Amino acid sequence: MNQIDPQLKKDFSEAQELTGEKKYHESIEKYELILKKYPNLLTAINNIGLNYEHLGLLDKSIHYYKLCCDKAPKEKVFLNNLANIYYKQMDYLNAIQIYEQSYSINNNQEEVVEKLASSLVDARLNKKADLFLRNTLKAFPNNTHLNSLMGYNLLSLNCHKEGLGFLKKGTGFIEFNNNSVKII
Repeated sequence: MNQIDPQLKKDFSEAQELTGEKKYHESIEKYELILKKYPNLLTAINNIGLNYEHLGLLDKSIHYYKLCCDKAPKEKVFLNNLANIYYKQMDYLNAIQIYEQSYSINNNQEEVVEKLASSLVDARLNKKADLFLRNTLKAFPNNTHLNSLMGYNLLSLNCHKEGLGFLKKGTGFIEFNNNSVKII
């Protein structure tokens, strides 16, 4: 059985502490030193991406998350991190592609389902969003965000009555006034 190098454990803990203290540049430097000795340590690579994300340097973050995905293409944590960056950048088509990969690995990730559905709606892929939301609402029928997305999506598909039903389930009460709709 392999023992973890005590120096690696110490360095890794220090790098994590630096991240926790919001000393992102210093944390990146520490992780880069770790990678010199352990170049394939995916958690260190991922954490560099995380630090760049905290710094708002999303292109650099994408680079490190892609490295992780290339080395471990079936690891949903790495896929979700990458997809989340695309989502933040409103690059919904890339986000959809990556979220779908993660979803195919585990379709019970409620947060991924929400972001995939949001990406489909925001990308105006309304028919695909409709199909996806109908299927996922079977698994998460009480998810207010998914119900609201379904409502908005149905409204854009001119299915107003059905859409309002989902909006009501997602947001609460709906009030009708002189041919207008107010969500309360």
